[in-house]
Amino acid sequence: MPGSWTFAATVAILSAGQGTDPPGAAALAPDNLQITLLPGVWLPRLDGKSSLGPAVNQDIRLAAQLDLDRSEPTVNIELSIRKHERWEIILSGMDFSTDSAGSFSGNATFGSLFLFDGDPFQATFDITSVAVELSFGAFRPFTRDQERVAELANRSQEGRYIAELTVAPLLAIRYVDVKQVLTVGGGREVTGGEWAGLLAGLQITLDYRPEQDIPVFKMLRLQGAVGAGPALGGEGGTMWQVRGGVTIQITEQFGLMVGYRLLELDVETDDYALHGGLQGLFLAGSLRF
Repeated sequence: MPGSWTFAATVAILSAGQGTDPPGAAALAPDNLQITLLPGVWLPRLDGKSSLGPAVNQDIRLAAQLDLDRSEPTVNIELSIRKHERWEIILSGMDFSTDSAGSFSGNATFGSLFLFDGDPFQATFDITSVAVELSFGAFRPFTRDQERVAELANRSQEGRYIAELTVAPLLAIRYVDVKQVLTVGGGREVTGGEWAGLLAGLQITLDYRPEQDIPVFKMLRLQGAVGAGPALGGEGGTMWQVRGGVTIQITEQFGLMVGYRLLELDVETDDYALHGGLQGLFLAGSLRF
């Protein structure tokens, strides 16, 4: 009997030492799938220079000479699919268009066109782009393995992380289609090209959830990413992108984002070359499923 009591006491002590999971422990397992839709409006400006033909030093400045740098509201939609809080796929697409008319400044050639100072012109510029990004949260210093849940201090009473920092290498494929049209007098040039960028970079995400409910928001997310790499198509070139933003998740399902997007191209195809791109403010809603 004494042995039986000793064994029972030992089991009880060990069970008490391991303890039960803290409040909200059932919510500690990471969500298998998180889907976030960011339908938004990008307000980019076009800048840089382009050329058409073999002539040397005949680049035309898109902003200063063609007045194509107005901020144009552009639909930009992004879809994030996150798995096990580590893997993330981001799908995005946009279609930018701008036009202008005025008097040309300086002298230049553009394909078969000869432009002289004061010549009246009409110009349009279009960029369509879609991208697929894949990232893996390799470094998460604020979190620990679920087996050590009893030791975690970075947890709210609901069992969620209060702060979560994720540093993730990323790979991306971005397709870009460019069309530029320039009309001077009775002459007209329609040109452009298509390229596919193979980009590598880094994404950093910081999520903050208040330990206690705050009426204004459920979660605050700061995220930034950069990627660069070769552009395939024509004579090739390089391509790079930057995105960042702050998202206030007002409820678990709905939030608002203020951010920035940049797409830069240094590419050539046939006799056409483009050294420029788009950058500007990005405003979006955040819909989480």
